[in-house]
Amino acid sequence: MASVKKKNISISGVIPDVVQHKGWQDKLEMHSFFPIWEKVVGENVSCCSRPLKIVKDVLWLEVENSTWMQQLQYDKLQILSDINSTLTTTRIRDIKFTLPRDDEKLRGYELPAVQFKSPDPEALRKFEEQVGIIKDDAIREALVRLWYLSKACRREKKD
Repeated sequence: MASVKKKNISISGVIPDVVQHKGWQDKLEMHSFFPIWEKVVGENVSCCSRPLKIVKDVLWLEVENSTWMQQLQYDKLQILSDINSTLTTTRIRDIKFTLPRDDEKLRGYELPAVQFKSPDPEALRKFEEQVGIIKDDAIREALVRLWYLSKACRREKKD
């Protein structure tokens, strides 16, 4: 039996291949505007809505009430344009609007709003340094965005 030569492989050397193989670059980019929602769509839209998820290139927005839902329906093309202008390789093709779930209201439970708190700049610098060995700029930037979002997007804890 031939001996197998073991090679030390760092996770930073494997992650870009996994991200590329799984096709996560586009998914990472598609979610990149979530933490900057107000900046992308403006205060009037962001004050009454929040992005929930993206399914098959369709953004699902939770809207505060039916009045806002109707108004945002009229503004849908502009919202799509604003979002897509932040994306480079992907596009959101449609927006679906939804109200907060009734079963959460009935139980007196509402999901806390997602809060965006910038990660510690030193931690960000260290992570960027770690992934600096990744040669592909797009993969490296996508990985940094993923790390940033995983640290920045937090739901408020209710007492």
